[in-house]
Parts: sequence; structure tokens; C-alpha cells
Amino acid sequence: MSLIKRIKHRFNSFQISTKITLGYAACFAMLLLIINAVAWVGVMNALFDPAENALNRSMIRVAQVLENLNANHDSLHADLLENELSLGVVLRVVTDDGVVVVDTDKDYPSNEDFNSGILAEQPSFAEDYLEVSQFKNALIYRGTMYFKPDDDDGATLYFFKTITSELKTFNELENILIGLDVFGMIFALFVGYFLSRKTLTPIKEMNEVAREIVFENMDGRIPISDAKDELTKLGTTLNEMLDRLQKPIKSQQKFVSYASHELRTPATVFLGYVELLENGGADDPEFLKEAMEALRSEANNLQKLLETISFLSRYDQSRLKLDKETLDLDEIVGDVMRKMKISVKTHTIELLNNTPAKIFGDATAVQQMIRVFLENAVKYTPAGGNVKVNSVRDGDKVLLSIADSGIGIAPENQQKIFERYFRVSNQNYKAQGSGLGLAMAKAIADLHDVEILVDSELGKGTTFTLVIPVATGD
Repeated sequence: MSLIKRIKHRFNSFQISTKITLGYAACFAMLLLIINAVAWVGVMNALFDPAENALNRSMIRVAQVLENLNANHDSLHADLLENELSLGVVLRVVTDDGVVVVDTDKDYPSNEDFNSGILAEQPSFAEDYLEVSQFKNALIYRGTMYFKPDDDDGATLYFFKTITSELKTFNELENILIGLDVFGMIFALFVGYFLSRKTLTPIKEMNEVAREIVFENMDGRIPISDAKDELTKLGTTLNEMLDRLQKPIKSQQKFVSYASHELRTPATVFLGYVELLENGGADDPEFLKEAMEALRSEANNLQKLLETISFLSRYDQSRLKLDKETLDLDEIVGDVMRKMKISVKTHTIELLNNTPAKIFGDATAVQQMIRVFLENAVKYTPAGGNVKVNSVRDGDKVLLSIADSGIGIAPENQQKIFERYFRVSNQNYKAQGSGLGLAMAKAIADLHDVEILVDSELGKGTTFTLVIPVATGD
């Protein structure tokens, strides 16, 4: 494995907080390096450029003077050259035989002292034609120019300019910058660690809550702070997702508990009658008839339960397919009522009014919805009671009401009756059925934009009113 791959693998194994800290420190270090580099360049320019410019101007002016006096060099004197020098520039003229004929500053370091301090490596900002020497705590520039009259000995002109008179201060500045870099790196690591821990704390809390949440218990929720940042939005989204997941999971748990209870009854009946029939009950014609009727009834109930569960399952998964078309509502109501009158002998079933109207929907589903309300009315009405159905037109709606004289529904339960597995009961009446019928009817109503109104009073009965939209053009 290459070095880069090993480093990358090692970095990927770090915690997110460590990655953020290192990344923050790296960015801060890069910023410090750029700032220091810019400061260094600025200082170097401030030190070297003025000295170079001063030397260049002085050398050019002196060269012009010497050129003008080339024919009459006997008139050359020190004051004439010194007047052409820029401020701070020192001129020393040495003949070929080593005699110093001009020296504008006798206290300035000698050529020998300058030569002994020449830097081995020329500073990057220094021009190539200039020499740089360190003398004690100072850096000095030296430019050289040779002058030789036509009929006389030549001389070398040395131009000196101090770059910085206090090299110690320059070195101290360098040490200060390095110290600031080290302090900046430590500070960046500390701040990066603090910020990463503070930023990632909500994520750790989310992880802890997620570990506590299991399929059997999804009541835990991620704590939401008052901040309006991305993590708060993420926590809110996760809580909303948990709310959406918890509802079907609770429904599934309730269904498993309910199904195990409801299926136990027909299974017990089936096994009981089978054992009795095997033990000689089949020889008794009356018992055989009773057994067949009981088994048929339980089978019908079981089939109806499975159909309801299948319907609601497909509805939950948005796999329910309806074959909608224009229907005659009065024909559907009449057909359902005729079948109810034939099958129900313990109650009075009346159709008061059946207004002709066309609706748009699935015929089987609409029949099933109306049948559920009728069966529910019979179920919660004692024997001898009555169920009345009435259908009237109200503008672009049809109001189909199913009224019974049953036990009624308490106000606090009137919205719960459409919840799955909820069954109305009181001290005089034990709940029957699966608790899924009205849930299925509500699902069908929603698929057909039908509004359900409930009007009920305990001990006086219940009236369900289906507000059904008529078909366009009717």
C-alpha cells in the first residue's frame, strides 16, 4: 500500500470530530502561512527596495558626472561626487594602487571588513549586481563601479547603503512570526476541537436515541433545540419520520394481537365440531345440521375478516385499484336494501326515500361502504329495533342517511369509531365484530370524496349521513 493510501486510510478511520479539528487546523495553518508570507515579502521589500533604489540613483548620477569630466578629470573632487549621492549612501573611491582618495564616511566599515562578512547565499530580493554583507547587527549593500581616465590610472568606486541597521530586530520579528504560527496552530486545534464537539453533540444525541429505539418501542424522540440550523432540521425530519413509522407499526402490532385473538375463535369452533363429529356426532342428523351451520357461519365470518384485512392492507400500500364509472346511486341503495331485508329478520329495515342520482365511483366499493353502515346499525341496535335509510338531493350532493334506534355513541367516541379495532361498548352491550368495518368504510369514502357526518345520542340511536358528490352533468 502506498504512503498516500495509508494516510488516506488512517484519516478515514478517525472520528468526525477529529477530522473536523484537523481540517480546521490545516485551513488555519494555511491561512497563517499565507499571512506570514505576505508579511515577510512586505518587510523584505521595505528593507531591500529603498536601499537598491538609493544605490542605483547614486551610481547613475556619479557615472554621469564622471562621464562629463572624463576630459578634465583633474577638476574632480570629493564634494562634487558627494552632492550626487542619495541620502544614506556612502562613497569610497580606491585607486588601483590601493589608495583611498574619497571616503564620504570614514567611520563606515572598511572594504576588508565588508568582504569578510559577505553572505554566502545572496538574499532572494537582492539584485545580482549588488553584494550583501553582514557587519555586526547590520546588513549592508555594496555596488561597485570602475572609472579610468584615458591618460591616467583607474580607480574603483564603492557605493554602500545600510539595508537594516538593526539585524537583531529583524531576527526578533522572524522569531515572533514563528511563535505566532505555533500559537495559532495550538489555538486552531483547541477551537476546532471545541467547535466540532459542540457541533456534533446533537448528532451523538441522535445516535443514542436511535440506539434506544427498537421495533417494539418507538416512543423515543430526538431532542430538538431552539437553534435554526441544519441539525435541528434533521432532528425534526427524523422525528417526523419516526411518527410516520410508528403509526403503521403500532397498527401492525395491534393487528397481530387482534388477529391472534379473532382467529382463535373460529379455529376453536372448527376443532371442537370436528372432534365431536369424529366421536359419533355425524350419526345424529340434528347435530350434524347444527355443526354444518356453525362451521359455515364461522367460515363466512373468517372470509369476511380476511377480505377486510386484505382491503385495508392494499389501501395502506396504495395498491387498491378502483374501477370507477358513472353509477345510479338509487339502484345501488335499492339493491343493498333488498338484500338486507332478506338477511335480517330481527329488525325493521325501511327505505324512506331513494332519490335518483348519478355518481362517479366503483360500484362494488360503494355497495360495500353502504352495507357496512347498515350492518353496523343492525349490530348496535337491539332486536326489535328499526333501521331507516333516506336519500335526498341537495344541490350537487346526495345526502344518504342511515339511522338506527340503537345504543348510541358517546361524544368522546364519535371520532374514534373510524379507528381500526375500536369497538363501541357499554355496560349493557358487549362490543362485537372486528372493529375494522367502519375503518374500511371510511377508506372507501375518502377514495370517493364522500364526507361522513355522525349524529348520535346515548340510548337514542345513531345517524350516519354520507354526503356523496353527484357525477358531473347530472
